[in-house]
Amino acid sequence: MNKNLIKKLIIILIVIIIILIIAIMLFKDETPAEKDEQNDVIQQSVETEEIIVTSHEEKERIYTVEQCVSAYLDIINTNNSAYYMQDESGNQQKFVNEDEKILNVLSEEYINENNITKENVSNYIQKLDKDVFFIPLQMNSVNSDDMYKYAVSGYITDLDYNFIENVAFIVNLDIGNLTYSIEPINEEFDNIKDIQLNITVDSIAENEDNIVQYITTNTEEDCKRYLDNYKKIALSNPEEAYNKLDEEYRNKRFGSLEAYEQYIEENREDMEVVQLSQYMINDDNGETQYVCRDAYGKLYVFEGENILNTSIQLDTYTIENNTFKEQYENGNEQTKVQMNINKFILMINNQDYQAAYNVLDDDFKNNYFATIDDFKNYLQLHSYKYNDMEANSFDVTGNVYSCGVTLTDLTNGLYVDESKGTGGSGYAFNWNFYVQLNDGTDFKLSFEVNQ
Repeated sequence: MNKNLIKKLIIILIVIIIILIIAIMLFKDETPAEKDEQNDVIQQSVETEEIIVTSHEEKERIYTVEQCVSAYLDIINTNNSAYYMQDESGNQQKFVNEDEKILNVLSEEYINENNITKENVSNYIQKLDKDVFFIPLQMNSVNSDDMYKYAVSGYITDLDYNFIENVAFIVNLDIGNLTYSIEPINEEFDNIKDIQLNITVDSIAENEDNIVQYITTNTEEDCKRYLDNYKKIALSNPEEAYNKLDEEYRNKRFGSLEAYEQYIEENREDMEVVQLSQYMINDDNGETQYVCRDAYGKLYVFEGENILNTSIQLDTYTIENNTFKEQYENGNEQTKVQMNINKFILMINNQDYQAAYNVLDDDFKNNYFATIDDFKNYLQLHSYKYNDMEANSFDVTGNVYSCGVTLTDLTNGLYVDESKGTGGSGYAFNWNFYVQLNDGTDFKLSFEVNQ
């Protein structure tokens, strides 16, 4: 053997032995406790990531299943505008037979079990004659690799949020091929988990009608969906929306379903056009809260894994969360005063006049507003329906803090009452508040009354 080659092999062996010795020494220096601690940290990190990913993916699949049902409802709508076109005379003529499209999205199992054909599909599928919203309430699922089978129940409304009927479906979702199939559930059940789910196919072949646009979301999109879902339920089924409110919150804020229904009716026009304006995420005792603000300054707090499993609050003052309490406790007197005045303005913007009336100083109420109606009448003359607030002065006299505040129109003239003679939405209402800070976050408030 070549001597140079032997020398090279010896050098390589020496290097390998040195590396092994260093590695053994390093492992010996690490105590069993340190090893366990490192393993715990790594394991916790992996488990946390998996929980977050799994939760988010499930949330996106729920949105995707909802979209599949909505697409199916469009297909069975005999008056779907996509099925019509104008003829030479300008008249609308139907040029699509929906029966073939229905067959394209029905599951293979459902078609075979019922011997469904293009000629008899109408005997098995109850068609619609208008556009509708689908509002999911319950889902249950099983999966095998890329195949997911969902049982979903909810109800449909027309585009004016009038309830039409309860509906339930099985949705088969092929994540690999991005296709779906569907079948109506006609049997009665008490809970969606009573529906037996078994995956019997490995994939769903693609056709022109069963392609899935898989929905991916970020935090902003989640907030938009939470808010839109609440809006639809509140307008179409107030009792269902009332039951979704946090129990402690709904008892404190409304006290009864009748009071909540009245609130919805009084604010119906605004709710129909509600849109997300701002959002933030709070961590309240380990629970994630999505705090949404609409264009009118109203706040909505959603806490839960997804739109199906959510408790809702319609403000942040009826039940103060930990974020508010920490900010309040760590703030100085001026901060606390301004936070309390802001809370009062939020109550007014929410038309929660009882809550605003309750924080008024008792002597002040007795002197100026003997009844809540007196107070409401004053607000109608000296504030906007939705107010933006700016604090511009602050002073202290004894244990009473005074703060000058300017209220302007948050809606850019949408709700301006010209009969007030204020000169339109550009007018500013100047209020001088007097605030007394009590224990915790409790406070009492009064203000300079303009005649």
